[in-house]
Amino acid sequence: MNEVLLTYVVPVFNTEQYVLKCLESLVNQGIDNDYYEVLVVDDGSTDGSRLLVERFSETHPQVRLLTQENKGVSAARNFALDNARGRYVQFVDSDDYIEENAMSPLLRRAVDEDLDVLMFGFKWIDGNGNVLKHSYPKDYLTTTSVMTGVDFLNENGLMQYVCWYIVKREHLDKHALRFNTTLIACEDGALIPGILLPADRVGYSAVAPYCYVSRDDSATRSVDASHTRRRIISQIDAAAMISSTAEGFEASSGTKAPASVWGLRNLYLFFSMTAALTSGCVKETVEHMRQLGQYPFPCIGPEINYMESKWRYIHRLMMHPRLWQALSKLYLMIKK
Repeated sequence: MNEVLLTYVVPVFNTEQYVLKCLESLVNQGIDNDYYEVLVVDDGSTDGSRLLVERFSETHPQVRLLTQENKGVSAARNFALDNARGRYVQFVDSDDYIEENAMSPLLRRAVDEDLDVLMFGFKWIDGNGNVLKHSYPKDYLTTTSVMTGVDFLNENGLMQYVCWYIVKREHLDKHALRFNTTLIACEDGALIPGILLPADRVGYSAVAPYCYVSRDDSATRSVDASHTRRRIISQIDAAAMISSTAEGFEASSGTKAPASVWGLRNLYLFFSMTAALTSGCVKETVEHMRQLGQYPFPCIGPEINYMESKWRYIHRLMMHPRLWQALSKLYLMIKK
């Protein structure tokens, strides 16, 4: 029996409008059926998603359906990882898709060069299939060389979306890397520093095969106040996890963690404070940051292209909680 070289991990929750397009794209990547598998995890869907996947798998035996009660995307991804057989893993959201025949050359390169991680780009697609934005690694990567994860981060910065990477499963298992199931936001960013920092062989390809579909009804667009506050707390928790990963790396390696890792931590904290101002929860946000040792925090800067003086001025205001809270009250009063 041939070795399974690639496992696609596809968590599904109420995406019956999108999931078949996603699956169709994965089985049309120019990879022989014996060399890949698609693990779909139904996360307690209440629509017709599960039935659609079941019917699709009847004619595509490389597609396997796993089920769990609703636990969230992180738990679904972890469940798939624990059942994966592929040498490499690719995470795909069930409302997104991949351009036809794009993954075969990427997988070939990962295997031939024995990479721990291979990065690529994405296209941002609207609901009508129009391309809104391209994001190519070639826009900021400066070398085609295979390098360590630390060198990669020092030279090119950190991109925090897990769907942009093919990752060797052995690398994930060796470093006990799994998604944190307590997070409802920023779960990718909390994990990726842990993937890249210990990696010995990281490469990139200047293509953008992944198609991210922008949905007006997605959870990230929710305006519910309670949900917004939960996302703020989750973002702070993710920042604290990045701090822990960076500090652990520095302690074990004697090497300073790249600025882009700390920059992502600072970015999460910065925008947590911004969201706290507009949602009226500055006090509890600052208290949670302090409990986790994340406040005060440095200003985001050139490591992630936030270099303008306005960010420094805003940051100074954030470092005065009472003033920031007063500005929040003023904002909410004007908004009414």
